[in-house]
Amino acid sequence: MRKVCVVTGNRAEYSRVRSVLRAVQAHPALELVLVVTGAHLLDRYGHTVDEIEADGFPIHEKVYLMVEGENPVTMAKSTGLGIIELATVFQKHQPDVVVAPTDRFETLSVAVAAAFLNIPVAHIQGGEVTGSIDESIRHAITKFAHLHFPATAESAARIVRMGEDPATVHMVGCPASDVLLETPLGSRAEVLRELNRLKKEPDRALDEEAPFLLVVQHPVTTEFGTGYEAVRETLEAVSHVGVQTVWLWPNADADSRNIVNGIRRWTLEHGRGEIYTYRHLAGPVFTRLVAHAACMVGNSSAGIRESCYFGTPVVNVGSRQSGRERGRNVLDVEQDRERIEVAARAQIQRGRYSPEYVYGSGEAGHRIAEVLATADLSRVQKRIAY
Repeated sequence: MRKVCVVTGNRAEYSRVRSVLRAVQAHPALELVLVVTGAHLLDRYGHTVDEIEADGFPIHEKVYLMVEGENPVTMAKSTGLGIIELATVFQKHQPDVVVAPTDRFETLSVAVAAAFLNIPVAHIQGGEVTGSIDESIRHAITKFAHLHFPATAESAARIVRMGEDPATVHMVGCPASDVLLETPLGSRAEVLRELNRLKKEPDRALDEEAPFLLVVQHPVTTEFGTGYEAVRETLEAVSHVGVQTVWLWPNADADSRNIVNGIRRWTLEHGRGEIYTYRHLAGPVFTRLVAHAACMVGNSSAGIRESCYFGTPVVNVGSRQSGRERGRNVLDVEQDRERIEVAARAQIQRGRYSPEYVYGSGEAGHRIAEVLATADLSRVQKRIAY
């Protein structure tokens, strides 16, 4: 059997590999080695390793690599520590191929460590264009990778233009779409009732019969130091829209602490009002929120990738998702409270869009597993194809 090592380090990226894990686990020619690292292991980000274990995936290694601080220096140091720790893990397990998902700094550690050990690297979601340091990380991983699993034809073409052999590029769609399309959506009232149970604040509950905004705002690492003011602009905007708001805590990138402090300071100054914050929500719950939101606001990739499947109106704020393929449901605005408020009101008034399957139709996990089982992995020497 071919041994496939998958490394996951973040709640959002886990949604991109969950169906791959399932497909590899079920494939008769593949053996799964699962390594969990990064924010998954930290309480302040929801200790989401519990969700992985609840999904029934045996974890072979837990790798602690996050350096405290959430700034550019600690992000760089965490990447270096990841290379050190993951090199030991790969040497121990001797996988035939290592799967590096998306564009996280932890993923760069995965690709570098595996490549130096002459282990073939399979990269999921290469070839995309965005803002932030993610853009550079993603393309760097492409140059380390031996197999490429882009989500769209445009991304696949971009990988080939970067000099990768077309025979190694497999346009499979985004594995997150596999999970989206099989998740029971229920009703808006049901998902808000679930949130009220999670919040456990009987004196302060979401109105289960009323519409809601969903806000997810992450740091923009190439604009480090702006997170505090940026999130306050968004807070001012959504508070004036007058719709109850579900707000999810940011990811573990540099500047996330400033965003959290901005939310806390603003709520101390103005009161929490109709804003309900959550540190982490399980994947299926988050999917149902995206599906039923009156509008999604912020700069999360979920507002670009996942939202199109449900036709959910989206206000995409700032530069973090610049250039990423998106459906007609997304309205782009600058990080400005007035522009965000006007756009959110317009999107709510406009209502739902027709669903668009921009990132695949739900078979990515099986396709990736089949390629991993059959691809020629005998050559690790990289060459520019032209």
